[in-house]
Amino acid sequence: MARRKPTAASQTGDLFAPRPARVEPVEPEPRAPTPPPASPAEVPLEPPPAQSKRESLYFDEPFREFEHNGGVHLADSILWCDADRRHDLCFISHAHADYIGKNRRILATDQTVRILTRGTGKIDSLTSPYRRSFTLGPLELEMHPAGHVLGSAQLLITRDGRRIVYTSDVNTRVTATAEAAEPIPCDVLAIPATYGLPMYRFPPREEVIGKIERFVADCLEDRATPVLIANQIGTAQELMQILGKAGHRLRVHRSIFDVAKVYKEHGIDLPGSRRFQGSPAKDEVVIFPPILRRHASIRRLRKYRTALVTGRALDEGFVHRHRVDAAFPLSDSADHTELLAFIEGTGAAEIYLVGGHIEEFGETLRARGHRVYSLIPPQQLSLF
Repeated sequence: MARRKPTAASQTGDLFAPRPARVEPVEPEPRAPTPPPASPAEVPLEPPPAQSKRESLYFDEPFREFEHNGGVHLADSILWCDADRRHDLCFISHAHADYIGKNRRILATDQTVRILTRGTGKIDSLTSPYRRSFTLGPLELEMHPAGHVLGSAQLLITRDGRRIVYTSDVNTRVTATAEAAEPIPCDVLAIPATYGLPMYRFPPREEVIGKIERFVADCLEDRATPVLIANQIGTAQELMQILGKAGHRLRVHRSIFDVAKVYKEHGIDLPGSRRFQGSPAKDEVVIFPPILRRHASIRRLRKYRTALVTGRALDEGFVHRHRVDAAFPLSDSADHTELLAFIEGTGAAEIYLVGGHIEEFGETLRARGHRVYSLIPPQQLSLF
């Protein structure tokens, strides 16, 4: 006699479950005969549907053009973007040192390469001017101004008919030291949300410059040395151009001065500046990078006042932690409103956020109908 499958009660060990009723065997109904298979001539020959080699492994999710795996990677290609690990080929969007890594070869503008190699020697690089198309295997590439710092670039990638743009920070405002960014029509856009919070809405540029000039004038009138703290690439050179053109004498840190040489080589006038050595004269303005804001050279000044020059000047907590006398929101990156306008101007429906306030800005974009992905390093869980 065949053994009956245990009931749910017996599987769970319930001793007080009622016994199942006896089930009499039922004779199976006879099946209809299976018709013989059709001959090959009777079967229509249809080719299997074409399948893209980059089709997602998940049926309900489209293929993702970018992924984060030791840096931002254009999927199914040799190309990486602003990666801080060693890769065969990496696009460097601008010359900030935290993006150099140890890549075997980089793709960048000539200005970016020149800034990167100002004190480190040669880098194996592929360079191209703005708006000149070139190919890399199946990829068609073209660099466009990003407006962030000298040589900063957006990278337009055309693949299988899709237009894909990767960029770091963009700046759509007209400045004295970099060509402003313009939105590139595309299907996919990867961009950071550096100032993605609504609190970051910068005042008019002329208004901020006027306040910086008044701060400098007040310091000099009080016989105090004005010390401006600004990023060594970008904002610092912008200040050198603004204040030098206004007739001020400048003493700038060596790292800022070395970058300024490259700016001058590319036709940007930075008058009245000297490298910081010894003690500045009574009528000179000092510019230092943020990492050296408490340097001994500054503390040795007999009388001085410090000011932060950054977009984060709108964050009162950030300013308070830095213990400065003033802060001015002069930035080389787009603010919240400008960033939204830039993204809408590209027409991209698929957005990859690569840094900054990803979660908050991502919700804003989703509410506007965009498909948004976050490109962040994978989190490794600790076992202890």
